[in-house]
Amino acid sequence: TGEFGLRSVSALPGVATVPVAYLIGLELRGRRAGLMAAALVAVNPMLLWYSQEARAYALFALLCSASLLYCVRAIRSGSRRDVLGWGVVSGLALATHYFAVFPLVAEVVWLLRRRRRESLPGLAAIAAFLLALAPLAIHQMSLKHAEWISNFPLGHRLWETAATFVTGETSDIIARPEQPSLSFVPLALALAALALLAFRASREERRAAALPLAVALAGLGIPILLALVSPGKDFVLARNLIPALVPLLIAVAIGVTLPGARRLGTAIGAALLAYSLGFCVWASASPELQRPDWRAVASRVGEPTAPRATVTWTLGLASLRYYLSTGAIQATAAEGYDWLVHEIDFVSDGKAPPPPRRLLGPGFRQVALEDTGRLEIRRYALPGPGLAPLRLRQLRQARLNFRSNGALLDGVGLK
Repeated sequence: TGEFGLRSVSALPGVATVPVAYLIGLELRGRRAGLMAAALVAVNPMLLWYSQEARAYALFALLCSASLLYCVRAIRSGSRRDVLGWGVVSGLALATHYFAVFPLVAEVVWLLRRRRRESLPGLAAIAAFLLALAPLAIHQMSLKHAEWISNFPLGHRLWETAATFVTGETSDIIARPEQPSLSFVPLALALAALALLAFRASREERRAAALPLAVALAGLGIPILLALVSPGKDFVLARNLIPALVPLLIAVAIGVTLPGARRLGTAIGAALLAYSLGFCVWASASPELQRPDWRAVASRVGEPTAPRATVTWTLGLASLRYYLSTGAIQATAAEGYDWLVHEIDFVSDGKAPPPPRRLLGPGFRQVALEDTGRLEIRRYALPGPGLAPLRLRQLRQARLNFRSNGALLDGVGLK
């Protein structure tokens, strides 16, 4: 459960995606395209970000990329080994994230067109995975955990996806305002590479890029279409669409390595690599482009000596609670409990004004103002040993420079 162990589970598949991208480019257009595809994947800020997260997205990207690799090989050879490899890897991708089904649609269509009979063992393997996963999928859909996604406009999320694909997570997930200008240069370079495919490529070169582009289009287009047709099935979010990213980078790699556009393609590819690498270095070195340092906050506030509320950002289930060793719980006004506390701490993103007295209630006095780097802690406590009711609804209105606030409670039961 340490940081190294948690991150390594994503770092290993993140690194493994690089040679897989090379092999896909090699199969489609040769060594030069493979090397460029590997380089683009290695320095892509979004893939780098999720290769450090304790979440499934790096593995998701790897398995979908491996599925594309086996699909390309199965189309060329028709061998049972490649077809079964495609079916098993695709099934593992589905077991990692349900959105693997969308790029898989394009691969199935492609294989059935080229290798109808030979593809049957792979399709049988995928069907077995789908049957095994069906009860879990139905149960998870009934929980409606992802309905929050549709609370944000679809158009905004599509633009956010385009920006995230080339600059990684630089806004909501790290509690920062959006910076769309950061993505203009890499998006323009990627579009220029695809334009080379459209206007400078031979028929054979376009055919080589057709499959990865079709997989990317299915991975992006089908979820968007579902969101438009059925708002209740709107799960469009940048990280859910990550299977489209590696195929897009492979198509870009083919575009910038075209023999018919060698100088221009080399210039575009070099510029895109330089920008992406520079951005990765900057994002890794800058505290402003990281998640907030909740460990420092937990260390500074220490163990509670009496019931305590901490008002701060609540993305997900409030990251701070995992760094507090006190069994903190996230309280909501909807639960209807009358919580009594001795101390209220406010954790803000940068400097924030003192909260109005009406949010705190009578008796609370400021006892500390502490700086932990990016985050600031303002602490209030009652002068004596007593407790006072916690005004949960009002506390959410505190200006802490986050998009949403909530309250964590710990020390409950202490006197």
